[in-house]
Amino acid sequence: MTLYKTTITPTSNFSTALKGDTLFGQMCWAVRFAFGNDRLNELLSDYNINPFLIVSDGFASGYLPKPTMPSLYLNEDRQKKNENRKKIWLTSKQLQSGEFNQAKTDKAIGNHDISKTVVRNSVNNKTSMTGGDGFDPYGEHEIFMSAKDIYFLIRDDFKLDELKQSLELVSGMGYGRDSSIGKGRFQIGSLEEMSFGNDSAAYMALGPFSPNGLECKDLFYEPFTRFGKSGASRANANPFKKPILLANSGAVVCFEDSKKIEYTGMAIRDISAYKDTVHQGYSIVVPIKELSNG
Repeated sequence: MTLYKTTITPTSNFSTALKGDTLFGQMCWAVRFAFGNDRLNELLSDYNINPFLIVSDGFASGYLPKPTMPSLYLNEDRQKKNENRKKIWLTSKQLQSGEFNQAKTDKAIGNHDISKTVVRNSVNNKTSMTGGDGFDPYGEHEIFMSAKDIYFLIRDDFKLDELKQSLELVSGMGYGRDSSIGKGRFQIGSLEEMSFGNDSAAYMALGPFSPNGLECKDLFYEPFTRFGKSGASRANANPFKKPILLANSGAVVCFEDSKKIEYTGMAIRDISAYKDTVHQGYSIVVPIKELSNG
């Protein structure tokens, strides 16, 4: 498989956090729209054992998240818990050399992600008026984001041009909730082939994944519950999926000995009324320095 990175520049606010499993779902729709349903089914035919595409979360440009581990493994000053929580970004070089205590804050690297609640008012389309009492306000969450790096691990038969066209389609349609009213738009940078290397006894996940059945020595993670919905033409009738419990991005998987892996996790199925639905339970991994609690 081949790893690519691109940097996206948001051109609108987002209503959904930039998570790899959500973006994977939209990329599948984009493949269907751009290349046809038969092509998508071909790519997904052996997804349970051989994923054609794995998508990471979006990260501050030039950085990756700090591993989700106790402070003693990160060599942090445990008397400065509040400060440590704000230090969340490391370079890939720092991760691989074990300089976990050199993590930086959003402010230190110029990453400006601002979340806010926007108040709107419901309107009855039949009467062109607001609610029964004349005022029916509600709040919606919006995110302003700086440029973000996203990683794509693709199988050889899923061509780079297909990846690029699919991503361009998503950027034009908009990512996540409220895309129909202009949210989630972004511009795409060049797709750069790269490698983190893949020979270590410890790896960090770059997206949410399912650790079910994973054979490892240790696993450090924060739980992440995905309450998914079907999109596009399947959003109108019973779009809700079963909740999924995942290990969130930043999780660390440790093995007894060094292993060469590019991703971890598993495919997730049987979560929707649509039996062909598949959820990305895989995550790209980056090798980090083997852990020591001393």
